[in-house]
Amino acid sequence: MILLHRITTFAIGASAALGFAALLVLRLPPLLVMAVTFVVVAALFVRLVGFAPKSFQFWMLCGTPLLFLLTSFALMLFLERSFAQAALGAVVTLLTFAFAEHVFSYVHIPVNYETYAIENLSLVLNVASVFFASVAAFGTRVFLAELAPLWLLAPAFFCITLFVTFGTLWASKVDARGTRTFALCGALLVTEIFLAVTYLPTGFYTNAAFIALVAYLFLGLTRARFVEKLSRPVVRRYVVTGVVLLTFILGTSQWT
Repeated sequence: MILLHRITTFAIGASAALGFAALLVLRLPPLLVMAVTFVVVAALFVRLVGFAPKSFQFWMLCGTPLLFLLTSFALMLFLERSFAQAALGAVVTLLTFAFAEHVFSYVHIPVNYETYAIENLSLVLNVASVFFASVAAFGTRVFLAELAPLWLLAPAFFCITLFVTFGTLWASKVDARGTRTFALCGALLVTEIFLAVTYLPTGFYTNAAFIALVAYLFLGLTRARFVEKLSRPVVRRYVVTGVVLLTFILGTSQWT
């Protein structure tokens, strides 16, 4: 049985890689390839974690990488350069495989699990998912404004942010019942900023980077608060990091 789960992690990485290869090399119908790849990877993660729909762990361990994969596909639709598409496919495949490896150890061989591995990797995947989803939302609004009004995009973005917040805090071993207020407030805050930046004279990559930065700061500070590591040095580190990244984003963006 362990051998089957061991093979499953490699099957997840191979499935993601084949999906991106089918998009970039074989040039098969993109929506079909994305749908098939997502379903296959989802089935493999369910097989790896164990089907338990009543378990919060099941949804977090399966949902985090699947949301990451799904939003990366959405971003892929807006990338024009082959190099950028290939780089995205390689990074997403490697991170999805790495997450599957840590899930395998966490669920089936706890003694081999690296402490904080899922916690740290979940934060990376979740912030990246927010960025990918933001690019897709802003890009869709630019090219298909009539089919993607703000009143339709905002609830979808709120749900993504809410799931990301719950997932990050769960990975940090925080009781889900005690995080509901923070998760709801955080999702509402990020969604409000998402709505506000749509009126800025900047491109959707710049807007998405700003949204991802806000999500990173909120998730990092909230996680530090719940694990009782929130202190002046921690806050100072996040503030300095935020200011530096914001300066870089604004300084390199194209204003229209």
